[in-house]
Amino acid sequence: MNENEQNKKIAIVACSGAANTGQTANEVTVDLCKKSDNYSMVCLVALTLSHKSSLEKLQNTGKIVIIDGCAVKCASEIVKKYGGKKTDLEIQIMEDYGIKKTSRPIFNKDDVKRIARDIDRKINR
Repeated sequence: MNENEQNKKIAIVACSGAANTGQTANEVTVDLCKKSDNYSMVCLVALTLSHKSSLEKLQNTGKIVIIDGCAVKCASEIVKKYGGKKTDLEIQIMEDYGIKKTSRPIFNKDDVKRIARDIDRKINR
């Protein structure tokens, strides 16, 4: 992939926390990446390890989208600390979509589809 193609990519960094909201954020990201080659998932944990290819993916992308599960905003905070680039869109599953956080890491497939459609629309306005 040349640099121009990479700059059109949209990097998505998602929470994958132990609650339903973290798993929803992760699954929404997977759903978006399955639907379009323009979306590229960045490993949140690899950023904390300063993993070269993850940092490069973030630096060389056209847009950065963060999908956090809850108000802790781990993904946002990690990208802020390690990413070195302004984010273009930040989503929070609980606040933006009214999903109540539970301690069980089980997501609702209908919620995932609904949220993925909405985020796709927001990214591509």
